[in-house]
Amino acid sequence: MHYTLHKELSIQTALLQFYCFLTRGFLEKEFTSNLDFGDENIVKIHNMVNPEKWNGDYSVIIQRISKTKEIVKKAKSYLKWQQKCKDEKIADFICKHPTFFEDGISIKDLNDILEINGVLENGYMFHDRFHGYPKKDLYRYGVDCLDFLYSSSFFYNEGFDYFNERKSPISYSESHKLPSEEMKRIQSKEEMMFRSFRESFINFIFFVESFINSVGYDAYLKGKGVNDLEKNKLKGIKSISKKGFKSYLSIREKFKEYSRILSGTELNTENPIIENYINECVELRNQYVHSSPEKGSLKISLDEWKEKCDLMIDEQCFEVLNIFWKGCYPEKQFPVVIFNELSSSSFKGRLGKMMIARKNE
Repeated sequence: MHYTLHKELSIQTALLQFYCFLTRGFLEKEFTSNLDFGDENIVKIHNMVNPEKWNGDYSVIIQRISKTKEIVKKAKSYLKWQQKCKDEKIADFICKHPTFFEDGISIKDLNDILEINGVLENGYMFHDRFHGYPKKDLYRYGVDCLDFLYSSSFFYNEGFDYFNERKSPISYSESHKLPSEEMKRIQSKEEMMFRSFRESFINFIFFVESFINSVGYDAYLKGKGVNDLEKNKLKGIKSISKKGFKSYLSIREKFKEYSRILSGTELNTENPIIENYINECVELRNQYVHSSPEKGSLKISLDEWKEKCDLMIDEQCFEVLNIFWKGCYPEKQFPVVIFNELSSSSFKGRLGKMMIARKNE
């Protein structure tokens, strides 16, 4: 009986931690008290394996198991997804992922535990992360590549506001109002616009490469690749020397290798859209990231940066991503979550496009 009750309390406490964290926005004030109750359970669990601290009162353990089950049942009711694994699997996950409360859970692990077909149909990658419901009815995902798209939108909108006289840089006469530790160098409006549109464009390039990397890594996590060489390539690794040094695939090689591994047909990177993107956009990004006095400065005007951004927003970005996606998955829909973010009205002055209805999650 001792072992059985110890095991049951351990499993139910792990379920409490798992479900209460994911549904914390619904539980509100109960969330803290529930976790405190779980922490008390953990003390009891440790005491049960320590003869010097165990008092032999099984009735308390039975009561705590019953109360824990009630908490878990209520927390589970706020999730639309059904559990598809044994409770022991969740307990094992909690044990092996001590940073769960900070990092959330990967879609891969979530898919092993719950029925999340709608999430997968909406295009989330296996390495994306679910952070539960921090607020009632408001869930949060962590999608790596979208961080760069949001950064691009932020910088573009800053430049747009200056470009259209919606904002003005602080004047020299007002600079004395700034905190003493704040930078006092006054920048012109043109300088603010130049930097904003340039950063917006460069973050677009980061976003595209991050998306491509995500497709490869997602395929790796799903077990694609017939051998170690292909599996490494899906992680972006071209080769590993005998001494363990890794060389990595170029962006052009990723277009080719990922499409070949996933569809059986190598993507033609001489396609004008891909060729132009690699030779002009990626090369421009590389020149800035790897700049040096020896190479000299690039002569690109403010208006040219804005034009590059506008073209990227309106058509170029999705064209590149869609060609790559179709090269990897000819019969599979482009990820809805990415398409809708690209099609939204996040970029000021650029017309939003038709969005795709998300599957119920």
